[in-house]
Amino acid sequence: MEKGFRKIALIYVLSVLTVLSLDLISKNLAESFLKERDISLLPFLHLVLVHNRGIAFGLLADAPDIVRIPVLFITPLIALVITFLYAIRVKSIFVPVLMGMVGGGALGNFYDRVFLGHVRDFIYLSYGGLSWPAFNLADASISTAIFLLLIRELLPKGGKN
Repeated sequence: MEKGFRKIALIYVLSVLTVLSLDLISKNLAESFLKERDISLLPFLHLVLVHNRGIAFGLLADAPDIVRIPVLFITPLIALVITFLYAIRVKSIFVPVLMGMVGGGALGNFYDRVFLGHVRDFIYLSYGGLSWPAFNLADASISTAIFLLLIRELLPKGGKN
């Protein structure tokens, strides 16, 4: 049991550190290259630096600090605990990677909130009259991991998970 636990914990931690590193590097690059301009890569994909004081999609950005600050600081810490506990509970190599993606994304945005007072978003999707709020690699990592976890849970179980 101990060896299995260490293996799962290591996979989780490596996944967290990979996402955290890529997120912080990409945000620093965005700060450097997008301060003065926006870049359109494709008709629907734009790089635009946005400072988000809220949570996902700017929610709570205008809420009073007495509400906003505790939510912004406690939520990522809870996410780390829950994702780690879930990763070690499920007997699969895939789950600690996904949970690490969620934990790493939560830590990336937590870092921005603690040290900058806002989260740096820079990926903006829009086409015609349709658009999606700007996001970053931490957000993309969290969303992708949750999507893949849902797919995994919805697929029929045929033997090992």
